[in-house]
Amino acid sequence: MRLKRIKPLVLLMAVLCVSLVISAQQKPVPQEKMGADQFEDAHKGMFTNQTDKAKEAAQFTDQMSKSLPGEAGPVAKIDRKNFIDEYIFGRIERDGIPHAGLSTDTEFIRRVYLDATGLLPTAEAVRDFVASKEADKRDKLIDSLIGTEEFAEQWAWFLGDLYRLNSMGGNGKDAFQRWTKDWLKVDRPYNRVVSDLLTGGAKSHGMVSQLAFFGRILRNSGLKNRDLTDPDNAAATVNRLDAIDEMNVEVSRIFLGLNIDCVSCHDGAGHLESVNLYLSERTRKEFSEQAAFLGKLRLVGTYNVNATELVIDDGADGYTTGNDAPYFTESESRFPRTGETYQPSFLLTGEKARPGINPRAELARMVTSSKQFNRATVNLFWGKLMSLGFVEPWDSFDLARLDPNNPPPKPWTIQPTYPQLMEAMAEDFQANNYSIQHLMKSIMKSNAYQLSSKFPGQWKDAYTPYYARHYMRVMTGPEVIDTLAQATGRPYNFAFSGAKVERMKSLTDLGDIPARRAGLANAGANAGKYNAPTGGKDGVDISSISNSFFETNREAPVPTGNRGTSLQAMLMMSSGLVNNRVLAENDSRVQKLLESGKTDDQVVEELYLSSLSRWPTAAEKQTALRDFEFGKDRTKGAQDLQWALLNGVEFVLNH
Repeated sequence: MRLKRIKPLVLLMAVLCVSLVISAQQKPVPQEKMGADQFEDAHKGMFTNQTDKAKEAAQFTDQMSKSLPGEAGPVAKIDRKNFIDEYIFGRIERDGIPHAGLSTDTEFIRRVYLDATGLLPTAEAVRDFVASKEADKRDKLIDSLIGTEEFAEQWAWFLGDLYRLNSMGGNGKDAFQRWTKDWLKVDRPYNRVVSDLLTGGAKSHGMVSQLAFFGRILRNSGLKNRDLTDPDNAAATVNRLDAIDEMNVEVSRIFLGLNIDCVSCHDGAGHLESVNLYLSERTRKEFSEQAAFLGKLRLVGTYNVNATELVIDDGADGYTTGNDAPYFTESESRFPRTGETYQPSFLLTGEKARPGINPRAELARMVTSSKQFNRATVNLFWGKLMSLGFVEPWDSFDLARLDPNNPPPKPWTIQPTYPQLMEAMAEDFQANNYSIQHLMKSIMKSNAYQLSSKFPGQWKDAYTPYYARHYMRVMTGPEVIDTLAQATGRPYNFAFSGAKVERMKSLTDLGDIPARRAGLANAGANAGKYNAPTGGKDGVDISSISNSFFETNREAPVPTGNRGTSLQAMLMMSSGLVNNRVLAENDSRVQKLLESGKTDDQVVEELYLSSLSRWPTAAEKQTALRDFEFGKDRTKGAQDLQWALLNGVEFVLNH
């Protein structure tokens, strides 16, 4: 049901604000089989001017902050709470750079809840936090959120995106999700997690969950749509070498922040000098030698080519590019192979595999003991929490441009925004047993993270690498979906793994949503309590809105977007997912507030706290009571105000 009366000014403001676009995406170049004369076409996207993500993040924040109520607060001397603050504010002070003041309590609580859990604080939580006089209440709040079930759901979803766990059966994804949530909650050292990802072996990754990492790569790159005429020779369906090459690319990209895809086809010399100095000196031979760590990995699909039913062990002969029988050997996505046999050697150091030790275990040891593993992990989480990584994109490290004491030749410059801090955080990450929770708490407890997004005076691009304000980000698709249900008091009722769950992030990925439509439509007597009267259409709306907020399909190796679009605005305005949940029915927040005996002023205040995690300003309260005509039609006024809050730019921003 669509609301019949919408204030034109509110609608126009919503569209204009959400449609402000700061484009930060670079489309990947699709890989295809090609001749040597097509090198330049394949790299065309890499040679064009790269998007300045740092500048765009700062400009996006500067524009969006002006649409939010209030002025920049006073800038007092900022305490330095940990070593991150020593670096950030030390450089700011040394170079005379102005900076924002600390975030207000309402700014902070909303930011930390969204970052840690992907959810909003309740109105009661906001009131209690603001009223508290404890000096360390911010640190205590962070400690109370990190390690919770909601925290695990938020970051397991992020890691599922990172590992691109898409094309596989549900059991494999479900098992991986549970495994990821478990190690996040208990704070298992990340180096050991990655070692598990690289060394597991079994006949099914539905049995050994971490094998989903290899399973999805096999499904995407190794198993093609070939007719299987001999069910006793399932190996003939697998292009093992292409799959191993793709695994090699993914291991380097995800865990080392280094995209070595180009040198899987050809040497970097003559092609990558204007893209990545380090990779311009790497060769295809070096790529193949690192891929050889996975050379004994045997990947065999079953007759029905179900990606959860794979033989994954170390029974193959090695990385021989001539005849890989019984596997399919033609190269489908790379240049013709050399026919040579390669021995394992780590790309970054040249270290060889020790005799008598599983080569995959050797690769895991070398990757996780590398300084670049620490840098890449720190950069990834810093970028997620600060909205701007030290290196952007996160998988584009140039190892020849990291050391200020050894600068690259002109016109190249040092790549990270703050290399000294990145190195210090990488060392701290290793010293604290590769703890993801420690890493996140160090960032979130710093006053650098807790700066306001509002900036006093005129912002200059030169301030950007100093992190002199907190950079905003647009919520991810799953965050928007879950907070819509939360703000309106209308949780979902998904059937998942034999249980009912209320949040999208409790599922395995976005692909689960369409599959749950029938469950939404036929959830029984309780369905009406939780879902829109359209029943299964919720699944369609969830998918549409989430996709518009750049929820990845887990296939393209690109980061999610950070921009507002007109499509987002139109879907938020027209979707039954929003319009049905703002109505005073089915135990919605609006219905409960109207039946609670609260005054109009209190209803307005409660809707603001539940949707935006702050109190309305005096002007906003007056406008809400007047323009939404509470006194004339209280129900309609409350419904329209709830709709307007969800469709304003502030709701979808983490600021």
